[in-house]
Amino acid sequence: MDFTVVAEHALAHAVKISRMVGNDICLLHIVDVGIKGAEEADKKKKLQKIIEERGAKYNSAISFHISKGSIFTSIAEFANDKEASLVVMGTHGMKGMQKLTGSWALKVIVKSKVPFIVVQDPPADQERYHNIVFPIDFRAENKEKLKMAIFMGKYFDSKFICWLPHK
Repeated sequence: MDFTVVAEHALAHAVKISRMVGNDICLLHIVDVGIKGAEEADKKKKLQKIIEERGAKYNSAISFHISKGSIFTSIAEFANDKEASLVVMGTHGMKGMQKLTGSWALKVIVKSKVPFIVVQDPPADQERYHNIVFPIDFRAENKEKLKMAIFMGKYFDSKFICWLPHK
């Protein structure tokens, strides 16, 4: 949760998925290791307000966690350590496939053992996901991710697309 519109959209997707599969929702906010105490307290207040307001709006229990570090390592570390079943993350990039290849999202995803859903827009409906794109680079850890992506494609009755990113 970086307090942006796309983070709000990611939360809406997380709520949608949570209702389908019964998972908990935890908003993760990453701060710089050198953050001052007062600034961190402000972030906690802002997150507390968000979980109260969105929890009421969506009728869902939402928690939050603040980690110090870089988004490129801290998101994956938190998801891996907590054995999260899924990470829903917003991206600010361009539309289409370029948004994934040109954004920081891919740099975050490759460090994770946990599947990601990367979104830019709010959910189109509360029904299903229509397309699931799976970036694959043939590493051993992708075998488990691929199983989850195929499961999600079947679960959401979605089109499943494998994509080999260029380095």
